[in-house]
Amino acid sequence: MTTQGIILLDLIAFVLLLWILDQVRRDRLYVGYGVVLVLTVLCAILILSVSPLLIFVTHLVGAVFPASALTFLAFYFIVFMLVYILTQVTLLAKRLATVVQQLAIQQAKEQATDRAGIAGQGNGGADEEE
Repeated sequence: MTTQGIILLDLIAFVLLLWILDQVRRDRLYVGYGVVLVLTVLCAILILSVSPLLIFVTHLVGAVFPASALTFLAFYFIVFMLVYILTQVTLLAKRLATVVQQLAIQQAKEQATDRAGIAGQGNGGADEEE
């Protein structure tokens, strides 16, 4: 990979790091996701900037060109993140279903209590008039 390409990709990674940190700071990105993304970007910067490491990774994944190796690693990172995020969404959906069920039960109990109170007041008022 050319020096120009490495510098450009490092600059893009640095801007991405700043953006990720800003999103975490503004509470728009969960800290756990932020940590995973920051570590991934830092690893990418390290692999790109250290030429022997880039050559090692290229041979490790069986690629001919470094760009192919990086594309291969990026694909597997995207799949990993997709599975991780979908797992988190599934957990949140289950928690939400539980909370909604508990809320519905609580509201049903309150409505039953209110109806019983209204029925008791109606009988009490009729007795006083007689």
